[in-house]
Amino acid sequence: MSSHFTVVQTNLNRAEFRWKWLRLLQFSSMLGFGLCLAALLIGGAILYGWLTSQTAALVLFGSLLVVGIIGWVVLVIAVLATSPDRSRLAAAVERIEPRFLDRLNTLLFLEKKTDDPVNDSFALRIARQTKLLITEQPPPSPFPATRALACLTACVIVLVATVMLYAMYAPWRLLAVPGPKSPAVAQKPLELALPATNNAEQTQSWGEVRITDPGADLKLTKVDVLPLQIEAAANQPLQQVDWVSAVNGAGEAQHSLPPPAEPRYAAYQPTLYLDEFNLSDWDVMTYYARASTTQTNSYASDLYFVEIRPFREDLLKLPGGQNGQAYRVLNEMSGLISRQQQVIRQTHQHLQDQGKPENLRAQDRKKLAGAETDLSDSTQHLYAQMASEMENKAIGEALDNLAKAKNSLARTGQLLEDNTMGEVPGGERQALSELVAARKVFQKTVTQNPGRFGEPPEGEPDPLANSQKLSQMAEFRDEAKATQEFVQKTIEQQRSLARQVQTAAHNEFPRLGRQEQQLAQSLADFQSQHPQAFSLADPAQAQRALAQAADSLQNQAGDARAATQNATRQLEQFDQALQERSAEQQLADAYKLKHMLDRQAQAFDQMSRPDSQASADESGRTAGEARQTVNQLRKVAEQEPTRDLFGQPLRDALSGNNKVDLDAKLDRLERARRLADAAERGSLQDRAAAARDALARVSKAFEQSQPGAMQAANQTDSLQDAAQDRFGQGLTELGSLLQQLEHHRQLAPEDQAKQGRQALFNLQTCLRSQYGDNEEGNQIMLHLEQLLKGETPLATEDLKKLMEELRHFSVETSAQLARKQDPPELTNIDPARLPPAYRGRIQKYFQKLSEK
Repeated sequence: MSSHFTVVQTNLNRAEFRWKWLRLLQFSSMLGFGLCLAALLIGGAILYGWLTSQTAALVLFGSLLVVGIIGWVVLVIAVLATSPDRSRLAAAVERIEPRFLDRLNTLLFLEKKTDDPVNDSFALRIARQTKLLITEQPPPSPFPATRALACLTACVIVLVATVMLYAMYAPWRLLAVPGPKSPAVAQKPLELALPATNNAEQTQSWGEVRITDPGADLKLTKVDVLPLQIEAAANQPLQQVDWVSAVNGAGEAQHSLPPPAEPRYAAYQPTLYLDEFNLSDWDVMTYYARASTTQTNSYASDLYFVEIRPFREDLLKLPGGQNGQAYRVLNEMSGLISRQQQVIRQTHQHLQDQGKPENLRAQDRKKLAGAETDLSDSTQHLYAQMASEMENKAIGEALDNLAKAKNSLARTGQLLEDNTMGEVPGGERQALSELVAARKVFQKTVTQNPGRFGEPPEGEPDPLANSQKLSQMAEFRDEAKATQEFVQKTIEQQRSLARQVQTAAHNEFPRLGRQEQQLAQSLADFQSQHPQAFSLADPAQAQRALAQAADSLQNQAGDARAATQNATRQLEQFDQALQERSAEQQLADAYKLKHMLDRQAQAFDQMSRPDSQASADESGRTAGEARQTVNQLRKVAEQEPTRDLFGQPLRDALSGNNKVDLDAKLDRLERARRLADAAERGSLQDRAAAARDALARVSKAFEQSQPGAMQAANQTDSLQDAAQDRFGQGLTELGSLLQQLEHHRQLAPEDQAKQGRQALFNLQTCLRSQYGDNEEGNQIMLHLEQLLKGETPLATEDLKKLMEELRHFSVETSAQLARKQDPPELTNIDPARLPPAYRGRIQKYFQKLSEK
C-alpha cells in the first residue's frame, strides 16, 4: 500500500496493524481454547478409566503438540499475508473519528485522479485540513477488541481448568510406570506407582486396613501382652492411621500411630499391655484400625474382641468345678456374649460396605435383626433358667442386667428392621455392656458366697423337685390368666368411659365420675382377692390415676378429660408390665418343670437298674408326679403367653401320638403298685426304663425348642480352649511373660505364678493329646516346669531358649505327622481369573520386595 498523501498513509498503516494484531490474538486464543479443551478431555478420560494405555495417551498428547505448533505457524503466516481493502480501513477510521467528515475516503478517491491539476490542488487542501485535525488530537484506534478479548478469556478459563485438573488429580501419574531407580530417587520416600494392568484401581478410589496379627478374637488374662500388626493401603496418599479401643461397649478411645513413611502403604506393630487398660476378669475390649487419605476417604478394618478371662485355676475353684451350676451359668453367659460380638462385627462390616446393592443390604439387615431377636429371646430364657434354679440366692443384680440386655437386644433388632442404622451400633454396644455386667456381677456373687452355689448335700431333698410346686404352678397360671382377663376387661371399660368423657357435657361429668370410681374400686377388690398375681406388677400408679380421674369428673374440673386419658394410659402400661412379668414367671416355671422332668427321669433310671431297691409304690408315685409335670409342661408349650417362647419340637413331643405313648408308659408304671415286688421285679425295671426314655425325649425336645443362641451356648464350653489350640495359647502366655520381664514391668508374684502354671498346663495338654508320650516333648516340659517353679526370678534367656525348643519341636513333629497322612490334593489357580485390583496389589507387593 502506497500513497503520496502522508497523513492518509499513516492512519491507514496504524489501522492495518491493529486489525492484524486483533485477528492474530483472536485466532490464537481460539486455537489455545481447542488445545486446552482436548487436554482436559484426555485427563478426564484417564481418570474415568476410558483411557488406560500409556502409549495411546502419549500419541494423543504428541498429536496435540504438533497440531498446536503447525496450526499457530500457519495462523501467523495467514494473518500477516492478508491485508484489508484501503477503503475498508478508511471507513473504519472515519467511523470512530467523525471530525474527518469523509476526508480520508475523498483523498483515496483523488489519488486515482493524478493527471488533473485541479484535483491535486483540491486534494492538497483536504490533506492539510486532515493533518491539522490529527495535530490537534490524534484519532482513537479503530476496530474494537471485544471479540478478541472474549476469545482470550475463554481460552484462559479452559487453561486454568486444565492446569487444576492435572495438579490436583495427577491423571498422568496413573499411567506412569517406574523406571530404574537413580541414587537421588532412592533416597526419597518410596512412592509405589500403580501398575498398568490395575485398571479397576484406576477407575475408583479404594483403600484397605487390616489387623493381620492376631486377626482373630482372643481370650486372654489381664496380665497378657497383645502384639498387633496393622497394615493400611490405598490408591490415594495416606494421611492418618490409628487404632480404636472400647471396653465393655463404652465410648471409643483413639490411639494415634506415627505418620506413614510411604504415601500409599503403612505397617505398624504396636504392643498392647493389657494391664495398662485397667481391665479386670470378664471385661471385653473391642478394637479396630482405621485410616484416612488426603482425599478425605476413610477406611476401617474388621472389629476384634479381647475377652479377659480369669486364670484357669480360679475357674476350677468355682463351687462344683466344671460340672457345677456356677460354671454352667458362666458358660451360657459367655456363649451369648460371644454371639453378640459376632453380630457387632457383622454390623460393623455392613456399615463399612456401602457399595453393595440395596437388596443385598436389606437381606443383611434382616439377618442381623433376626440374630439380635434370637439373642433377646435367649437372654430371656437364661433369665428364667437362673431365676428358677437360684430363686433363693442373691443374684438379683445379675438378673436385672440380663433383663436390661434383653430389652436392649430387642430394641436393636427393631432398629435393624426399621433401617435406623445410626442408632444400631450404640444399641448393640449397650446390650454387650449389660451382658458383660451380668456376668461380672454373677461371678462376684458366686465368689463372695461359694457355699450357696454348691450342690445340695447327699440325701437332702431337691427344693425344685417338690410335688407341691406343681400345684402352685397350676394355681399361679390359672390366677394369672384370670387376672389378665379382668385387667383387659377393665381397660375396655376405661376406654369406653374415656370416649364418653370426650363428648359429654360438663353436667354429665359427675355421673361418669361415679363410674370411674366404681372401676377403681373393682380393681382394688380384685387385687385383694388375687394378691399373688398382682405381686408381679404394682397397680398403685394406675389406681392413683383412676382415683384422680374420678375426682376430676365429680368436681367437673377443667382437666377431667386429660385425667381420664391418663388413667387409660396408666392401665395399659400396667397391663403390659403384668403380661411381661407373668410371661417371665411362667417361663421360669417351665424351667422348673424341665428340672423336675430330669429328676424324675433320673429316678426312673435308678429304678431300671438290676440292683434297684425301689418299691412299686415309689415307682407308681413318681410316675404320677411325672404325668402331672408333663401335663403342666404341655400347657406351657401350647398356651399363651409362653407358647411363642418355645419352638415346635416341644409341642410335637407333647401332643398327638407322642403324648398318648408317653401317658401309656407312665400309666403302666403307675399301675405297678399292684405288682408283687419279688415276682414282677423284672417287669418293673422294664417299665421304668421305658418311662425314663420317654421323659428323656421330652427333655431333649425342650432343649431343641430353646432359641438358637441358647442352644449353642449349652452345647459348647466357651470357657475352655480346644486341645489343639492350647499349644499356641501356651506359647502366647509364655511370650507375654517374656515381654513383661524384658521390659522390666512389675507383675504381682501371684499373677505371674498363675500365668506360668496356666501356660504349662496348656502346653502339656496339647502335647499329650497331639503327640502322645514323646520323650523330647516330655524333657522340654520338665525343664519348663523346673524353670517356672524355681524360687529364683525367671531368667529371660532360659525362657527364650525353651520357647525356641518348643517351636522347633512343634514344627518337626507336625511335619512328621503330615508325612504319615495322604498327600494333599494339588490345586492350580489361574491368575487371569483373579480380580484386577487383587493382581495389582500382588504386583506392587513383589515389586516392593524386589527393591529392598
